[in-house]
Amino acid sequence: MGYRHSPDEILEAAVAVALESGMAALTFSRVGARLGISDRTVVYYFPTKLDLVLAVAGALAADVERLLEDAFGSDPLSPHDLVERAWPVLTTPAADRVFAIYFEIVGLASAGQAPYDVLAPGLVQGWVDWLAPRVLGSTPDVRRRRALATVAQVDGLLLVRLVLGADAAAEAAREAGFRT
Repeated sequence: MGYRHSPDEILEAAVAVALESGMAALTFSRVGARLGISDRTVVYYFPTKLDLVLAVAGALAADVERLLEDAFGSDPLSPHDLVERAWPVLTTPAADRVFAIYFEIVGLASAGQAPYDVLAPGLVQGWVDWLAPRVLGSTPDVRRRRALATVAQVDGLLLVRLVLGADAAAEAAREAGFRT
């Protein structure tokens, strides 16, 4: 007798739980309850909490990357142009929910909470690595440094948006020289 639910369906339910309640509330039992299945079925596909959290974070990151790929186009851009093109994509209600999860992971990692302490550095480094080929620069090292600076700017603006609201973030972006 086969399982009623695929790993993709379970991951989709886990993403929904995280977006609705946050990563700290993501549990095998909540995912199972959402699908009407045993938490053991969830554990079958995602044996540890880290496996489940990594899968959810990876799915959310892939969604953001798809949106940004469309905004950036195919040619490398200056860090300023990348931020300007990213801003409209990253300041939507859907992106707000995703970045609330991102900052929750970073915050939990900063507090030393497992498994987020293991996950957060890889998430941030993955964001930098993904962005580096999209940044203008004479060498890979220059592109990586510029990508790191771009991530710091975007993350800072998004943190302001999350904590102080959309108007404060738009004001900060304009003051930093970005069109909003």
